[in-house]
Amino acid sequence: MMYARTLIFGIAVLVPLTAGAGRWVPRFFAYAAMLWLVAGTVYTVLLRKSPELVAERMKPPSDRDRASRRIAIPLMLAHYFLAGLDARFGWSSVPAALQIAGFAAAGGALAIVGWTLLSNPYASTAVRIQSERGHTVISTGPYAVVRHPMYFAVLLYGLGSGPALGSWWSMLALLPVLIVFVRRTLVEDRMLRDELPGYDAYAQRVRYRVLPGIF
Repeated sequence: MMYARTLIFGIAVLVPLTAGAGRWVPRFFAYAAMLWLVAGTVYTVLLRKSPELVAERMKPPSDRDRASRRIAIPLMLAHYFLAGLDARFGWSSVPAALQIAGFAAAGGALAIVGWTLLSNPYASTAVRIQSERGHTVISTGPYAVVRHPMYFAVLLYGLGSGPALGSWWSMLALLPVLIVFVRRTLVEDRMLRDELPGYDAYAQRVRYRVLPGIF
């Protein structure tokens, strides 16, 4: 069931890629298929382990930072469309080794997302305190390394996506996405410090939000 529901992720990526390229590009299909298969697998496991989290992620009742999604989604679509245009007009020349490295980085990012979701039953798509679900601090799994591992995955995905798609120019659309997620990290971290019991003590133990030693 979840493979059918997550198919929209693969389609949402493949359509702008193909529209920009004006033709069928095998690496674009492989990229979209990777995203869909990982999402389908993670959500299939998650549905068995934590169906409440699946419901939360599909339709959170509130969000203190809706602006991030409204900005990031069009920029991500622009990233894919630019990669398609790049394939059509040959603006970039990305060596095969770097394309493979890009696929590995993007795939690794998706794996970290899966690890995060399976570690944190409160990993909502929204910035909010889930009092009705008994929201507590999670400090195991990737949360033992950084406080916001999902946003580390966003950074890794952004670094790998352009090379994986064979396009340097498409990464221009991702620069503002990274800025948006830096802001979102700060907003969410401040909310958790102020309103989630135990989070401030956890933040003193795990010092960095996203990048160990940097941020």
